[in-house]
Amino acid sequence: MNPPDSNLTADDFDWLRKLKGAANAKRDPPPIPTDIAAKLGAFGFAKPDSSGAFAITSEGRDALLEQDMRDAEDR
Repeated sequence: MNPPDSNLTADDFDWLRKLKGAANAKRDPPPIPTDIAAKLGAFGFAKPDSSGAFAITSEGRDALLEQDMRDAEDR
């Protein structure tokens, strides 16, 4: 069985990393392309914040951690 995030692309995960970096640095997140925002939102990995910008969720952080571990295993 494939993991639930198996149809996310490397670009999707790059955007998750950008959202996580912005959150960790307490900066405003970068403007995210609409199609990627919709996909990350559908998975529950990002959601609009009070200003309408997308922010990473705890599920998004977990998915990113799992992807990073898979990437490390592939090396």
